[in-house]
Amino acid sequence: MPDLIALIQAGHSDDAERQLRQRLLSFPDDVDSLHILGLVCHQSGRSADAVALIGRALKFSPDAAYIHSNFAEALRKHGDLASAEQHARRAVSLAPAHPDFQLNLATVLVECNRLSEAIEVSETLLAAEPHRFEALTLKSEACFRLERNAEALESAEQACRRAPENLGLLANLLRQRAWVCEWRYRASDVVIMTALLEKLTSLTKTADDGVADTPVLGGLSPFVCHEYRFSNRLRAAVTELCVDNYVPADILPMNTADGFARLKRKRLRIGYLSADFHNHPTMHLMAGLFELHDRARFETYAYSIGPDDGSEYRRRARESVDRFIDIRGATTPAAAEQIFSDGIDILVDLKGFTHEARPGILALCPAPLQVAWLGYPASTGDRLNDYMIVDRITVPVDDNECFGEKLVWMPHSYQVNDHRQPVAGTALGRRDFGLPEKGFVFACFNQVYKIEPDVFALWMRILGRVPESVLWLYSSNATARANLAREAAAHGIAPSRILFGSTLDKPHHLARLSCADIFLDTGTVNAHTSASDALWAGVPVLTRPGESFAARVGASLVSAAGLPQLVCGSAAQYEDTAVRLANAPAELGDLRKVLSKRAQLPLFDTPRFSRNLERAFEMMWLRYISGQPPASFDVADVYSDSTRAG
Repeated sequence: MPDLIALIQAGHSDDAERQLRQRLLSFPDDVDSLHILGLVCHQSGRSADAVALIGRALKFSPDAAYIHSNFAEALRKHGDLASAEQHARRAVSLAPAHPDFQLNLATVLVECNRLSEAIEVSETLLAAEPHRFEALTLKSEACFRLERNAEALESAEQACRRAPENLGLLANLLRQRAWVCEWRYRASDVVIMTALLEKLTSLTKTADDGVADTPVLGGLSPFVCHEYRFSNRLRAAVTELCVDNYVPADILPMNTADGFARLKRKRLRIGYLSADFHNHPTMHLMAGLFELHDRARFETYAYSIGPDDGSEYRRRARESVDRFIDIRGATTPAAAEQIFSDGIDILVDLKGFTHEARPGILALCPAPLQVAWLGYPASTGDRLNDYMIVDRITVPVDDNECFGEKLVWMPHSYQVNDHRQPVAGTALGRRDFGLPEKGFVFACFNQVYKIEPDVFALWMRILGRVPESVLWLYSSNATARANLAREAAAHGIAPSRILFGSTLDKPHHLARLSCADIFLDTGTVNAHTSASDALWAGVPVLTRPGESFAARVGASLVSAAGLPQLVCGSAAQYEDTAVRLANAPAELGDLRKVLSKRAQLPLFDTPRFSRNLERAFEMMWLRYISGQPPASFDVADVYSDSTRAG
């Protein structure tokens, strides 16, 4: 077996698998062969095969702690958390001092949301092996979810000290600091992250030199580069490295060269791949689109890789597509095979590299054309998707080279909205939300990680110039609230002028937004769905576009809502405009009048957007069946000005 293990470690898993399967033909009960073959399957994403093989090995060796532990990991990946915990605990009971078995158990407990127990197991491991950064990371994650933020940050900092070249650990620390608005180290963190990313990309270019201290990706998501002010060049380079990490070099795309045969179908078959077919901002935006697709020309499939929360949004998704298929528990190859066998013509990737994304499915190319849209405001590289749906504001033509995909420019905004979003009819006033009856209310209901020190300083200058005004923010966590209050005081603003709104269901959230006078946008990552929410509620949004897609969404939305004058070219203009509007009720009233006719605005005209998107799909497909490669193009608005005027 040592030769086979060496073969696997050298990257020749296929050769090792052939030898193992040949051996099992002669010795079907060989524990080592079953176990190692199961691990090969586990590494290649075939979780069902891994569970079956390692499970068989365990039957012949029921007291082998290492097999119980590896079986637990295979079960965890397969989604059977209850069984994974059972076997992880069994491994620890058989070998209590083995650190890897304790680590596996802590990992399972975190996924089971048994956070206090996960912390206890992690601390037991750390008492014996304080250098284990993996245990520190698990403890940090569990503490963070429990809002034990001081402990979470301390553990994350220790993990970074143990493995200073691990980019994933540093990104996790930056994320936790951002979520609690701890800004003291932000500038130095970005400098360190930039140096590591530059080092990684330069080493990769010159490569294969055996450099021992190459920074480790460590599960880094490429979107972290869009949450901070890195160059677009570096963002693109990191995205390609992350795609390398997600997409095995020896992957064989599925055969999808059957476009001409598909011409015989009357309807173009569109598949939507997402983990967000539930109460999630993506479904808040998309629900109306699914219901409005032209069923005479399009057949729609939804592939869910996320949880079923039993919500009205889940029900609407199920009922408004031709087929709804839950592939959350399927392996990556099985999920791709499902999409391929369904004959999808265009697969729409709604996740990119966000939480619960499955880029490996896209890497297998289960559809002739694959399109990135809506859920990830950045490029997915040049190997997962053929096209990306954008607009001329989020991605100006000069930024074309920053994207691996070919670009499809929509006529107004890339963002769809649901024209049937309900607003709670309950008559509520400012007092109901702890707001002052008099005075101007600036608001920003973005997640707090989007608030940056310079943006907050700008907001404080605005408050300083508008007496008796307040800033209304999303509640988030207690540590963030305390840190923001401290920062306000440091800028000479009474902390009592910073108010926080708790989480509400969507209709009541939309209703309360009308209590605000102006929504102030953030910088590096703009308001996306939250900006559309404000505009739908009749609240003008003031924004200042940056250099990336994520930093230009606000400008796209307010322009499509008929208020391009709220797009500011500088921080000074943003500040002066906010102050002027706070002192010009007539001008502010005119802005609200524009939003009061929301059904006529391109941003909220869902039927219009649906027809434009369908035109985009047809243009892509016609190009494909004519044998032409993907190319960037503009989508002309299906509605002329005269049509709208009539």
